[in-house]
Amino acid sequence: MSRFLALVGALTALATFFLLTTGAAADEGDDLKSTPRSLKIEQVATPSGAFDFRDIVLGSNITECPQAGMNTEPNPEDLDRREVDAAEEKSERGDETRANTEYSCFPQNETSLDVNPHDDDNIVTGANDYRLGWASSGFYTTRDGGEHWYDGWIPFPSLPSGDNLDGGGDPAIVFDRAGTVYYVDINFNRTDDTNGIWVSRSTNGGFTWSRPCVVLTDTAPCGGPGDPRQPGDGTVTFTPENVMTPPAPDFSVTFNDKEYVAAGPRPEGVAPTCYTPATHTPRPCDPAQVGPDRIYVTWTRFTNPVGTPNFITDSKIVESHSDDMGRSWSPVQVINGSAPFCVGSFAGGTACDDNQFSVPTVSPKTGHVYVAFENFDTEDENQWLVVRSADGGATWQGPFYVTTAYDVNLRLRPDCTARGATRVHLTNSCFRIPMTGAIVADKRGGAFADDLYLVMEDNRNGTRDSTNSDVFFFKSTDGGSSWYGPTRVNDDSSTSPANRDCGRNPGGPEPTQPACPAGVNTGNDQFWPWVDINEQGHMTVVMKDRRLDVDSVAHEWPTSRHRPGNYLVWTWGANCRITTSNPTQCVAAAAGLIPQPTAPVNPGVAPAPPGAGPTYTGPFRNYGVSSVPSNYDYSFRAGLFAGDYESVALTDTRVNTLMTDARNGRSSGGPAGGATFPSQPGRNPACEQSDVFFDSWRSNSPDAEAQNSPNASDSLFLVTPCPRDE
Repeated sequence: MSRFLALVGALTALATFFLLTTGAAADEGDDLKSTPRSLKIEQVATPSGAFDFRDIVLGSNITECPQAGMNTEPNPEDLDRREVDAAEEKSERGDETRANTEYSCFPQNETSLDVNPHDDDNIVTGANDYRLGWASSGFYTTRDGGEHWYDGWIPFPSLPSGDNLDGGGDPAIVFDRAGTVYYVDINFNRTDDTNGIWVSRSTNGGFTWSRPCVVLTDTAPCGGPGDPRQPGDGTVTFTPENVMTPPAPDFSVTFNDKEYVAAGPRPEGVAPTCYTPATHTPRPCDPAQVGPDRIYVTWTRFTNPVGTPNFITDSKIVESHSDDMGRSWSPVQVINGSAPFCVGSFAGGTACDDNQFSVPTVSPKTGHVYVAFENFDTEDENQWLVVRSADGGATWQGPFYVTTAYDVNLRLRPDCTARGATRVHLTNSCFRIPMTGAIVADKRGGAFADDLYLVMEDNRNGTRDSTNSDVFFFKSTDGGSSWYGPTRVNDDSSTSPANRDCGRNPGGPEPTQPACPAGVNTGNDQFWPWVDINEQGHMTVVMKDRRLDVDSVAHEWPTSRHRPGNYLVWTWGANCRITTSNPTQCVAAAAGLIPQPTAPVNPGVAPAPPGAGPTYTGPFRNYGVSSVPSNYDYSFRAGLFAGDYESVALTDTRVNTLMTDARNGRSSGGPAGGATFPSQPGRNPACEQSDVFFDSWRSNSPDAEAQNSPNASDSLFLVTPCPRDE
């Protein structure tokens, strides 16, 4: 086991120990935030899913599995010996197309996509792809607007040792204005600490890709004799295997995680700059290699500070950029800054040094770049912050406060830890649920040049016994200096609980709370939002949504069922049009200007935070996108993982999204196959699978298949046995 994984494992083991040894309260599921801050799982930044599950190797004994949505020819369907079940028959009736074209019965999840600015029908997407049996970085590209797909893996980065980094994930995709597309991902060894961030580019619409090359010195060649690659091409940052030197508590580990990418013009007065491959020293650019846009990559850099226990890491948001189409990269710089509303976890003072999930965006008119991220340097609930640069990333301003993220009332239940879960989750499920979000700069100049739009999710309107995570929209018209909100995007019924922290255990900064009342449900869950806007001002939010499952009771894992409904998952969209730079357009009636705090924000257990009820519901038109539901208990082994985020990309006329969809997943344990997991010896737990499905609709008048109420046949997806194999 790698030392970084051991570091994470130590944290998890300690947290689990506290979970199981805190007395009667732990039987109800301690959320781990009542432990000392240094031992909390979700209150400190934690690695992304692709890395977190890197030691899970999915086996395969089954040779046939459901293949709804497959659109390739020729295909082996006529040769199948299995019988197609009713769930697969229903799944074929939707208008979505499946982007992954393999028959391997393994998962794909966690999506990113962008559209060629010169050809709206050329859409390039990416996902964590497990068809090899472990996480790698899959790409999926189309020339006909999503009717048909070609897919494969991004080439593994090559190391000076001759080794290849075959583990990867966390896809992030962007086109530049010339039509070159870039795929950014993390790559790592599954057996040691080697890891980094890499970028591959494609000049033919995502069908073939460059292969990144790592060098250790500025004069080292790339590969062997005859290798035409430029040294360092595509290598944003590289951390070689750490050789531990005694004493063990003094070793340092760096892990580069959860990156994302944006592209846009260099701001006025900023000239292209290129860099040496290893030391990242400025050098002259080859004019033939300079692209029209500067490519920005931001990510989380986990380190083990000197003098701290091995299981504690800091997690700074860092940035690097490229002017020569990803061939060379600027020195890594920390951009998260400090602020009076941060309680420095590691550096002390007001440092905002404990973060995760950064998302950059660039104004296509000004070239100003903005980065949103979740920060954990708080006394209680987490918070979303934004930093900005007007000089191409040379200097950064902020952070600026956007909103508190209410997630203390999520928890990690013992029934989920028994299945292998190590992260908090929603009612009725065990898949991890990071409180993710996204930001986008307005595409128009003039009055809109400084306008930003941010979406995020939290559980302010739910409790630990009955989650009701909602999606919220925040708007800035001054480049992120101030924000208006919250505006609730999902328009289903959502009310505030009497005590959102009911059932909270002792040991944290707030007092113990009484048990949650039975049978009180304030709404259903929405999560994993993403946002984009086009030059017509059409803004779309996509999200996962459980509103249609109002009363189901069947469940693959009975110990995880805590309330009726709120189990099956659909993909939904929400539209609103921005026609002026008025800060209140698309903002709820009760929302308002959010003051920048002058001290740490600690909302405690009362009063209830704003965000519930009709006065906080914005003028977003909500509609269903996916035609059938997903059972995320069937998405990844034991229902532990369905990705951490999804995405949406708009053209002038269309909305495009790629969604993690488990319609082809089937049972490998529980009552559908037996009382224990795995309960089908010789069968394949990867009968639990997810695919990535694409859908597109008009941006000005959605023509998605709106779902107004659950269908009786949706019960097909509650408990669905794995198909019988001969």
